[in-house]
Amino acid sequence: MKKLDYRGAVIPLILFGLWSWVTVKQWIDPALLPLPKQVWLAFLDGLQSGELYENVIASLLRNTTGFIVGGVIGAGLGLLLGLNVWLDRFFSPTLNAIKHVAVFAWIPLMIMWFGHGELSKVIFIALVVFYPVFFNTYDGVKNVPNKIKEVAQIFQLSPVSTFFKVILPAAAPSIFAGLNIALVFSWVATVGAEYFFVSAVGVVNPILDGQNLFKMEVVLYGMAVIAVVGLLFSKAAQFFENYNLRWRQAVNKKT
Repeated sequence: MKKLDYRGAVIPLILFGLWSWVTVKQWIDPALLPLPKQVWLAFLDGLQSGELYENVIASLLRNTTGFIVGGVIGAGLGLLLGLNVWLDRFFSPTLNAIKHVAVFAWIPLMIMWFGHGELSKVIFIALVVFYPVFFNTYDGVKNVPNKIKEVAQIFQLSPVSTFFKVILPAAAPSIFAGLNIALVFSWVATVGAEYFFVSAVGVVNPILDGQNLFKMEVVLYGMAVIAVVGLLFSKAAQFFENYNLRWRQAVNKKT
């Protein structure tokens, strides 16, 4: 059984201790940095009122929709361009140029084309997800060793069998690495979308409310919720990748 490594908790505990110390000593204005207890009470208030559940569920639904849309389109295009030389030469230069445009630069266009509502948020999340999934899938397919492809020719596999039995397994590590990155980035994109577009139910709400009312305990409570959900996304992405590539780990152990 793998032992838990608690070393990663050292710095957060030190920071929490310093926070508690300086606020108790009132070295910083309480209006700018409230006591940890006040942040905890703000959390309990959101929990008891049901606001916390409502915000998190709304953000997760928004996130999931954008991730599925961006992931499917990114993986599909990555496979098409990776397998088809003509499509690769036709579309790759454009996509490689577009990837250098910061995703936040698309926000004004999204607002003008799709409005400030839910559709723009989902499209923004999908765009953030698209890039890592597409390029990792494309690179994974393009970089399949020729020796592996020659094996498929020797066994006279059909194009469909070659794809599912040779190319896709060989490209799987790169594809899942892209999905792993996209899953983490999608949460960052969700927070950004809720902040930059018209406010609606979501995890950014407490931060905006606390900012408008100058209640730092509410702002910090909102930030803590975003951080915890983001950490869970990171762990889920790692588990997702390890689970789907467990066959590769088994092969490495045998060799």
